[in-house]
Amino acid sequence: MGLLDRLLGRRPPPPAEALPAPGELAHALPLALRVGARVQFDRTMYSVAPGAMTEELPEGHQGVPCYGHIDLGDGYALHRFYLDDDAFLQVGTVAGDVEAIQGFVFHETVHPPDKAAFQRFVMGHAHLGAPTIDYGGHQWTRATQTTEADRRIPAMVYDEVLYRNQPPRRDDDLTHYAMLYSREVPELSRQELLLVSAEDSGPADFSITYSVGVDLTTADLDIT
Repeated sequence: MGLLDRLLGRRPPPPAEALPAPGELAHALPLALRVGARVQFDRTMYSVAPGAMTEELPEGHQGVPCYGHIDLGDGYALHRFYLDDDAFLQVGTVAGDVEAIQGFVFHETVHPPDKAAFQRFVMGHAHLGAPTIDYGGHQWTRATQTTEADRRIPAMVYDEVLYRNQPPRRDDDLTHYAMLYSREVPELSRQELLLVSAEDSGPADFSITYSVGVDLTTADLDIT
């Protein structure tokens, strides 16, 4: 089972483990990334086909004020490095080895009026599980591999633990109900990604985020 299947499948992973001690992470961080690092993206694709992508990764050296860890179970994990300009770099690992890298930009955030509205979105909205959806003027196809090709499937549920400060200290946590979609961008012969996540951050703190991104390689990153 691949990383995207685990991210977007129907089996909830176990909750993320707590820190063993203040200021000490229970796992290694990939690619020398960390809270306090700086990241710069290669943005050549945007000059090759201006306007072809829904969103563009930010310019310049981006600081990393926050790190999020998602334990997907069986050695699979997602590491999210939140950047200064409403974006994040996501690194998927298997037993500590890098398997996938994506950069995402927060495109839209919707705040349901109450918990009941949030629950209705999670349980029944097309944007969390339908085979295809229309969003942002484009049609997106569900990226999950499933036998339910023509039906809505339940969202993937996982917990994210957030760390800030140096050394990193556990600062917050939230539960995601998520689904990943993609679309072809023929001008660049590559895919654009759409991550839809309904986020439960506490008793009365709910939001739905739409993040648009692309697959990357280490050659697209300058990390200091």
